[in-house]
Amino acid sequence: MTTPDPDRLRALLSEVDFPCDRAELIRQATAHGADDSTLGHLGAIPDTTYPDLDAVTGACSEIT
Repeated sequence: MTTPDPDRLRALLSEVDFPCDRAELIRQATAHGADDSTLGHLGAIPDTTYPDLDAVTGACSEIT
């Protein structure tokens, strides 16, 4: 699985109020037109609370 582009994630998640959980990240990304690959990555990150976008991109980069 290719890691989502950080700039694309930033655009997709621009309206997220951090901290937030994985479900909210997926809701926001879906609402902003995320592709299946990006949604797959977000769905595969640990189900926890993310304090900021850097934590989300870091979690995405750990998915193989």
